[in-house]
Amino acid sequence: NILAIMGNLVVLIILVSSQYKLTVPRFLMCNLAFADFCTGIYLLLIAIKDVQTQSQYYNYAIDWQTGAGCSAAGFFTVFASELSIYTLTVITLERWHTITYAMELDRKVRFRHAVVIMLVGWIFAFTIALLPIFEVSSYMKVSICLPMDIETPLAQAYIMFLLVLNILAFIIICTCYISIYFTVRNPNVFSSNSDTKIAKRMAIL
Repeated sequence: NILAIMGNLVVLIILVSSQYKLTVPRFLMCNLAFADFCTGIYLLLIAIKDVQTQSQYYNYAIDWQTGAGCSAAGFFTVFASELSIYTLTVITLERWHTITYAMELDRKVRFRHAVVIMLVGWIFAFTIALLPIFEVSSYMKVSICLPMDIETPLAQAYIMFLLVLNILAFIIICTCYISIYFTVRNPNVFSSNSDTKIAKRMAIL
């Protein structure tokens, strides 16, 4: 948990303070690192509670699950996971667009475009994470503070929406990387080595 927090914090510091210009890929990686940093905070909160209860969780379950700590942990993990998935999708689409239209400089994704796109992602992730606090689903149903409430139609719709959205993101990512693979294998299509290397690294992620 601490390693995840420190590791992503170091990545953020290096990317932001680097002497090199903050490019679109670097900016997107900053957002991904922050999302993973939030995941580390969630895991740390759960680990701290586990240590505090010392195998006697049943004595503290109700207080923990109905308290502010569980809601905060749940908010962090949903916000982080949705921002991470959104950012990975944006990174994939940006790499696909850059490689596919490598020779058309007028179609290049500008930094200001990336900022607007990520602002939408932050607002979306924040809103999705906030909904269970306002009784659309709930963080209080399970000890690890995930929105697993299925007692109401609204809560069920919330979970189904997230599930479908995440599956759709996975399909988009896979489709784009398959397209990138065939594009870089095509000798008639020009793409820079740096773009191709970045695409390969992100495919592993």
